[in-house]
Amino acid sequence: MVDNSRRDYDALIRPIESQMIRSVWRITRNREDAEEAFQDALLAIWKAWRHIRRHPNPRALVLRICINCAHETLRQRARRSRREELGGIPETLADPSLSPSQQASDQEQHEEVMRAIGTLPRNQGQAILMKVVQELPYSDIAAALNCRESTARKHVARARAKLRALLAHLFASKAAEVATQ
Repeated sequence: MVDNSRRDYDALIRPIESQMIRSVWRITRNREDAEEAFQDALLAIWKAWRHIRRHPNPRALVLRICINCAHETLRQRARRSRREELGGIPETLADPSLSPSQQASDQEQHEEVMRAIGTLPRNQGQAILMKVVQELPYSDIAAALNCRESTARKHVARARAKLRALLAHLFASKAAEVATQ
């Protein structure tokens, strides 16, 4: 049994391990959160292994699990930070190549985009993350969401339209910033 599990892991998970880690990192943007989310994803994958093995596109399902775990880690962090008064102590070290105002602006924008994605209906949020972050083809997204490819395309299109409306002020401020440079 252990040999089969190891062989299955080596066949399915090991080849996409770095992609799993990148997908978690792109969402969390924090080393500790990424590690926590990745470990949670591995645990969820282990628990759902029978289902994953029978899934029409197990790779896409594994990446969907990673995305879900990363978002859950962000939600947990937000709940923790609301409970704790951090008093302005940064959670991550700043990039020294950026000015402090640019670092703060980039972090705020990233958090705002993630919050906006979090307001989308579940399938739209997952579809847009798989398309934009993971750069998965629509066929893989459809398999992960258990829908037709045309439905996956519709989820991505609707998510983009809603995000465009929700984040229009970011595009306006970026255009103004570029114009002043």
